[in-house]
Amino acid sequence: MVLSMIQRKKILAILFFLRIRRRRRRQRRIWAQSWIRRRTAQGVLGNLVQELQTEDGEMYQKYFRLVPEDFQFNLNKVSPLITKVNTNMRKSISPDERLAITLRLSPF
Repeated sequence: MVLSMIQRKKILAILFFLRIRRRRRRQRRIWAQSWIRRRTAQGVLGNLVQELQTEDGEMYQKYFRLVPEDFQFNLNKVSPLITKVNTNMRKSISPDERLAITLRLSPF
């Protein structure tokens, strides 16, 4: 089978396009930005909430609208329901962080 010059150019163009397309797929994006990876050490729950719980119970109650004992009680009740699995890509948000964010941002 003899291919004409135009057919050869079409085949080469298609192969070139497919090769470029395959290269673009290999480039991976970063799932977790650097500031997200630092949330356990520098996040609100890592610092502020723990300090409030140990040092100033009144401000803790104003911040979450709960006393620390009620927070722990609620956390024990809902923790199995809101726990997520860690993946190879990133760590999941812990149940206490999820509950803290929910309580802080809820409009009640």
